[in-house]
Amino acid sequence: MTATWHVGAILNEPLAETLRFAAWYLDAGATGLTLLFDNPQDPAIGVLGDHPQMTCIPCTPEFWQARGVTQDTRFTKRQNVGLTWIYQQQGCDWLLNVDADEFMYLPDSDIAACLSDLPAEVDVFRVGTAEIVDAPDHVGRVYRLPMERDVAKRVYQGSAGYFGPRRKGLIGHSQGKSFVRSGLDGVTLRQHWAQRPGGLTEQIVAAQADLALLHHIGLDYDVWRAKLDWRIQSRGFTVPLSAKITEVMQEPEAEDRLRALHADLHGVDQSRLERLRAEGVCLELPVDPDAVARRIFGTDVFSG
Repeated sequence: MTATWHVGAILNEPLAETLRFAAWYLDAGATGLTLLFDNPQDPAIGVLGDHPQMTCIPCTPEFWQARGVTQDTRFTKRQNVGLTWIYQQQGCDWLLNVDADEFMYLPDSDIAACLSDLPAEVDVFRVGTAEIVDAPDHVGRVYRLPMERDVAKRVYQGSAGYFGPRRKGLIGHSQGKSFVRSGLDGVTLRQHWAQRPGGLTEQIVAAQADLALLHHIGLDYDVWRAKLDWRIQSRGFTVPLSAKITEVMQEPEAEDRLRALHADLHGVDQSRLERLRAEGVCLELPVDPDAVARRIFGTDVFSG
C-alpha cells in the first residue's frame, strides 16, 4: 500500500512565497498541508483557506494559549510546539516538517513511493540540504552542498569565516529536514528532526541530484534585508556574520555594503562556481518553483 504524507509548517511570508511553497507540495503529491500563520491576518489565509487540501490556521493569542505558550514566546519554541501539535492532529502515514523556503526534490520518482520503500523500523527519514546560490547567466538553478571546513576555505577564500565550521559552508542549516512516521508515542518535533525519550530510529540521506531538500534561503535581497534583525536576534546567522552585518548597518553607505555582502554570501561568480564544481559540492538542477506555482494557482493569483 502506498504511503500517504502530510506537510506541516509555520509561515510568516509574502504571499508569493507562501504560494510557491504550497504549490510545490501539492504538485509533489502531498495528501494535505497544515499551515500555521504566525500573522493571524496573513492574506494567504484568504487565498488558500478554501482549498480542499489545505488547513490554514491563524495563530491567534488564543491558539498559542491552548498550546501552553504565548505569542511572545521565542519563535523557535512556538514553532516546535506548533509542529508537534500538527503531528498529533494529522492522519497520514508521515509528516514532513519544512519552512516556506524549503522544497523537497525527488525528480525521478515520487515521494509516496520513496516513503513506502522504507523499512518498517525507520521512524524518521531525514534528507540533507542543498542551498541555492545566485549564478548569473546560468541555465537552471545552482545549489551548494554541505562541505568540510578546508573545502569551504578553498571555495570562499577570504569570505570563509562568515559561513562558520558548524554550518558546513552554508549560510542556513546543513542538517536537512525530516519525514516523521505518524502514530509514534511521546514524539516532539524539532526544527530538523523528531525526538522522544528512548530515541527514534532515523535514516539519513545526504543531498544528491535525485533527492535533496532544496533550501531557497536568502536569494531575494529584499526578503533577506527585511529579516536581518530577526535573524540576528534569533541567532540565525553565525557569530562572525552577525557581527559583520551589525557593523555594516552602522555605516553611511550601509545599503550598498549590505547588497555587496548579500551578493557575496548568496551568489557565485564564475570562478567560485568552478571551485564548487571542482570540490564536488555543487548541484545544477532544472528547478522552477515559480512555474509550478503558476501552473497550480494561475498567473493572476501568483503575481498578486
